[in-house]
Amino acid sequence: MATVKKTSKKKKIIIAVAVVLVVAILGTVIGVAAGSSGKTAVTLNTIGTGEINETVSATGTVSAGSTKEYKVGAVATVKEVFVQTGDQVKKGDLLATFDTSSLDSQVSSLNSTYRQARDSYKQAVSDQKTAKNNLAALNKEISDLEKEVQKLGGETAYTTVRPSFTLPSTTTTTQPAEEDSTLPSETSTSTTESTTSEPVTYPPTIEGAMQALTDLVETINALSDDVQQTNEMMRTVMEQISAELESGNYSPDKIAEAVGDAVSDAIQQGIIDETKLLIESGAAVDMIEAAVSSVDWSAIGRSFADSPSVQLTAAELRLAAFYVQKQLYELNASDTTVYAKKQVMDTAKSALDSVKEACSELEAGWTAAFDGTITACDIYPGEQTSLLSSGITLENLDTMVVTLSLGEYDVHKVKVGMPATITSAYGTYTGEVLSKAPVATGGSSGSVLDSVGSIAGISGLSSLTSTGAGVEVQVSVDNADENIIAGFDADVEIQVGDYQNIITVPIESIVLEKTGTYVYLYNAEDETVTKTLIETGAVSDSVYQVTSGLQVGDQIVATPSSDYEEDTFEVRVTTE
Repeated sequence: MATVKKTSKKKKIIIAVAVVLVVAILGTVIGVAAGSSGKTAVTLNTIGTGEINETVSATGTVSAGSTKEYKVGAVATVKEVFVQTGDQVKKGDLLATFDTSSLDSQVSSLNSTYRQARDSYKQAVSDQKTAKNNLAALNKEISDLEKEVQKLGGETAYTTVRPSFTLPSTTTTTQPAEEDSTLPSETSTSTTESTTSEPVTYPPTIEGAMQALTDLVETINALSDDVQQTNEMMRTVMEQISAELESGNYSPDKIAEAVGDAVSDAIQQGIIDETKLLIESGAAVDMIEAAVSSVDWSAIGRSFADSPSVQLTAAELRLAAFYVQKQLYELNASDTTVYAKKQVMDTAKSALDSVKEACSELEAGWTAAFDGTITACDIYPGEQTSLLSSGITLENLDTMVVTLSLGEYDVHKVKVGMPATITSAYGTYTGEVLSKAPVATGGSSGSVLDSVGSIAGISGLSSLTSTGAGVEVQVSVDNADENIIAGFDADVEIQVGDYQNIITVPIESIVLEKTGTYVYLYNAEDETVTKTLIETGAVSDSVYQVTSGLQVGDQIVATPSSDYEEDTFEVRVTTE
């Protein structure tokens, strides 16, 4: 007969405890897994140092002989010409000299323009900072005054429902012109038009006043494309309206007349530059006056005057003025004006640099860049260079060159004399940059590849394409043989920089946007990553140089996804 061995009571307790522990451990593991399942899994790269041998790469066309075309980029007078077509010259030989005295006034004028643009930009930056500070202080005053108005039983623009407004109704009548009995009937076909506008009806509330003032902005914006002039007109108009309302003047015609006088005075004093208005200044003043007079300010004024509380009326008037002032500060605190001023400054600087460069070249005179033959000479002593369609052409028919077109991103890195490597289908050669054209040619609009190359900093993508412009660069080919043939393409790699012991970041770890270059920086304490702006310098095929935004030892997401929806979020670090 079989027997069953009894399990001791002590052993049963041990088994029960073990089961409980296993369940608890499993629960913890599942809980952790569940908790971390909502986190984004990432792998990290640790920032270190490295080296970059930066190059600019492009494909060009091989041609027989080095060619340099000497063309004048500014107005000057030819003094002497030392060569003619067919002459053989040596590198360094003087080809022509110029009288550049006429360029002094151009440089002086452009330098003055640049200084004014630079000062205007600095003032816009300062005004923006001041406006931001003023806006912060004004917002506090508005908040306090809104509470006061509400306490007194009044309404504010933030507590009322946005009302509907009756927009101006304009009717146009067309009447035949009176016939002149002395003229044939068929010539009396001209017409005259008269236009009438009815006042706009706004609710007699603070919000009604604000809407009236806001509608004026559209009229003012239509008078100039210049941001500064628009802001000055707004400031002048708004401050005058606020002053009239606060003084108790609610007559549309009188307010319009006062505003017109204020704008006219601002134009006469140069505060508003009438040359930057889209229409004649008198017509601009008339438009502003018409817009102001079309508002039924008396209805709003009567509502204030009928108020049983003088204290409430005064507070509401002050609040209306504060709201207008806030709009002005918000305009000045925005980046719009600063950006516009910077564009003007950059354009002025570019024009100044171009003329200075041309002036320096002409002052030194034209010299032969290499041994060769003068194949064209179309300048003559005493001639004004502004009348020239061409200058001097120098060619070396004993050598080979590769002609490239570089886009905006690459061309600024390349200098004459930089070493290069040229690769054809059958051989590799050394060479150097011989020349770089002063202007871009080849298109009127930027290509897609040019934009991508500029944003990504990837050499070669920003070369000339069928839709984008490029700057022509010529590279010599040393020891050319029968394996490099004129008319065929060759790949060129120009050495533009050698950087040692610099902070680098892998290309796959960065996010390129129009607003800048970013990485996702890891915070070990919070187990989060944050989208962080960095500045980059040199670039190779695999890494960027980091000039600011990261330090050695920082950890970043190795390959950030384009699906990230937030700038900061929790992550789960993996080693995959």
